[in-house]
Amino acid sequence: MSTETESLTVSSDGPRFSLIVATLNRSDELLILLSSLANQVMRDFELIVVDQNADDQLAQVLDEWASQTNDKQREMKVSVKHLRCSPGVSQARNLGILYSRGEILAFPDDDSWYQADTLETVDAWFKSHDEYGILSVGCRDERGRVSTNSWWQTECDINWINMFRTTATCCYFIRRRAELATARFDETLGPGAGTIYGCGEDTDFIITLMKQGIRGRFCSHIYVGHPRRDGFVDAVRARRYGGGFGRVLAKHSYRILFLGFVAYDFARAAVHRLVGNRARSSQLWAHGKGIISAYYSR
Repeated sequence: MSTETESLTVSSDGPRFSLIVATLNRSDELLILLSSLANQVMRDFELIVVDQNADDQLAQVLDEWASQTNDKQREMKVSVKHLRCSPGVSQARNLGILYSRGEILAFPDDDSWYQADTLETVDAWFKSHDEYGILSVGCRDERGRVSTNSWWQTECDINWINMFRTTATCCYFIRRRAELATARFDETLGPGAGTIYGCGEDTDFIITLMKQGIRGRFCSHIYVGHPRRDGFVDAVRARRYGGGFGRVLAKHSYRILFLGFVAYDFARAAVHRLVGNRARSSQLWAHGKGIISAYYSR
């Protein structure tokens, strides 16, 4: 069950940005994100934290952050909403959308962070690109290495060929339009969904918007921060991630991409097996099998 437990300093006309953060079992990482938001040059945003923890550990953290961020020296106050829901990243983000009032929506991960000028830069980009409703940016770790959204082009339109490499949730910003009234994350997809589909909710949401005629652009020279993770933890998780890919590919009838992803996984699995890297080979094999299983599942 989802409930709103706190709302502070909500302006009457709505902020420029709504930042929706779904969080579970992360405290130190969340503090890094909060610190980066407190340092934003542009302060016209509301922060919506959708708390999936079993306890109320975040209430005091958010109270203190709001108090420190909205000190007497600041002319523009930041709105903070603390919502609660059961685990499931997609349903948490959907709850955040329902309570959001910003002109631009973003979904920073609870272990990501923004550069001080991120919101200012994104705001300027949307003002000069009225033809686009989606901006997806680059992603780098604390050492400046690409950590996700690893597409080879620096800038391009988002399309069916590159969408799985340019649409990590923590990296995109969505202009609020009429289509958002019904657009939601698929709650059968992603971490905490209780299904075999362990990912894919990020790209599925973008595909849903683009099928309604909203154009998207990828610009990696703008970027947010996120830790880099190399490979899968184990074969079980790899299969669940493959399941998410397969479900999205089947849902949107991307047969060519399905064949390409499966062939790519199995080819890499064979190469790693030949060079003696059995663990990586097993993970890639499991990922490919997960894609196939979910693609043909009802």
